[in-house]
Amino acid sequence: MSIVGIFGKRKHPDVLNVAGRLSRLANERGWSVLAESALEDGIENVRLLPAAEVAQRADLVVVLGGDGTMIRVVRLLDDHQAPIFGVNLGFLGYMTEFTAEEAAQQFSLVLAGDFETYQRSRLSAELFRNGTLVASAKVLNDVVVSMTGMSRILDIEAEIDGITLTTYRADGLIVSSPTGSTAYSLSAGGPIVAPGVMAILVTPICPHTLSMRPLVVQSDCKISLKLDQLTEPAQVTFDGQQSVPVEPGDKLSIERAPGHIVMVSPPRNYFEILRAKLKWGQI
Repeated sequence: MSIVGIFGKRKHPDVLNVAGRLSRLANERGWSVLAESALEDGIENVRLLPAAEVAQRADLVVVLGGDGTMIRVVRLLDDHQAPIFGVNLGFLGYMTEFTAEEAAQQFSLVLAGDFETYQRSRLSAELFRNGTLVASAKVLNDVVVSMTGMSRILDIEAEIDGITLTTYRADGLIVSSPTGSTAYSLSAGGPIVAPGVMAILVTPICPHTLSMRPLVVQSDCKISLKLDQLTEPAQVTFDGQQSVPVEPGDKLSIERAPGHIVMVSPPRNYFEILRAKLKWGQI
C-alpha cells in the first residue's frame, strides 16, 4: 500500500484538523496522501483531486464524518476494495467506528500494517419498466419504496425466489443489508443484525395490518417487488442518496451484490459499539 485517500464531512469544524493530523502521520511513514477537492486547501502536503478519482487510486481510505459520509464514499469506491478507516465526526456513527480521540494512535498502527479487517455486504437493486432496466444501484444500507408526497398506503407485491410472499399494505417497504439494520429499518421496528451475518431484511413502514412483521431471509435470496396497484406518485430510494420515480407496473429486483466492503476493525467489538451508541443500561 502506498496511497492514502481522505474524505470528509463537508463543513464539519473538525474535519481539517483531524485530516491534517492523519496526513502528517502518513507522510512521515512514506505514504502519499490524496484528498477530495471538497476539503479545499486546508491540509499540508496533500494533493486535492475529484472525489471519484481519489476513491479509485487510494490503497487505504480514511472517512471523516458519520454514516452518511461513509455511504457516499462506499458508492464512490464501488468494487475497489481498499480498506476503510472510519473516524466518527457525526451523530451516531455505526460504520465510522473510530473516535476522533483515538484516531491518530490507531491510524499509526494501520500505517505500520498492524491491523485487522472485516467485511460488510451490499445489496444490488434493479428497477425494470416494461421489461427494460431503467435504474440500478449497489447499496450499503437499504433500498426503500415509498410515496413521494402526502402519506398514502402502498400495495407492494413481494416475491422471494419467484415464490409469492405477500402483498404489503404499508407506507412503504425497506429492504436492507445487515449494515442497514441500524438505519431506517431500525426506526421502522426492524431487528438489529450483526454486520457479519449473511442475511437480507424486509421491513414494512407503518403496515396497515399488525400481522405484517419484519422478515429476515438468507442472503442468497432474490427479492422481487411489484407495484401494479400504484395510484399515487411513488419513488425508490437507494441508500438515501439517489431517488428514482416509479410507475404502475414497475418491478424492483433486489439481491446480495457480489464482493464486499473492507473495513478496518476498531479496538472494540460490535456489541460494545451498540451498547455505547444506543446507551443500553444508561437510561
